[in-house]
Amino acid sequence: MVNGSNDNDEGIMGINVTPLVDITLVLLIIFMATAHIIVHRSMTLNLPKVANAQNVPTQSVQITLEANKSLRLNNRSVDAPDLAVNLAQMARLDPTLRVTLSADERVSWGDVAAVLDTIRGAGITRIATEVQPKK
Repeated sequence: MVNGSNDNDEGIMGINVTPLVDITLVLLIIFMATAHIIVHRSMTLNLPKVANAQNVPTQSVQITLEANKSLRLNNRSVDAPDLAVNLAQMARLDPTLRVTLSADERVSWGDVAAVLDTIRGAGITRIATEVQPKK
C-alpha cells in the first residue's frame, strides 16, 4: 500500500540550515556594501587651490532667501525677475562671478531649487550654498 495514512508520529529530526546561511550571506553583503556610506557621512569635494587668496580678482555676490520667501541681493530686497536681470548684468561684466546662496532652513527645497535655476540661467557657474554649523 502506498502511504495512505501516516502512523509515524515522529518529530522533525533535522533543520535545513541552507536558507538561513543564504539569508545571512546576503545580509552580510548588504552591510559590507553600505558600511562605507554609513561611516563617511560627508561629501568629498574637490576644492580649488590658490597660492595666494588675495590675488584672486573675482567678485562675490550674496543672495539670501528668507523664511517668508523674500530675496535679498547683497542685502538689498529684490524680486525674482529683477534678480535674474541683475545677475545676468553682473555675469556679463565679470565672467568669474561667484554667488553664495543662503537659505533659511524653513524654506522648501523647491524654492531653493528655483533660485539656483535663476542663478544658472544668468550664466553663473560658480555657486556656493551657505549653512550654519550646529552649536
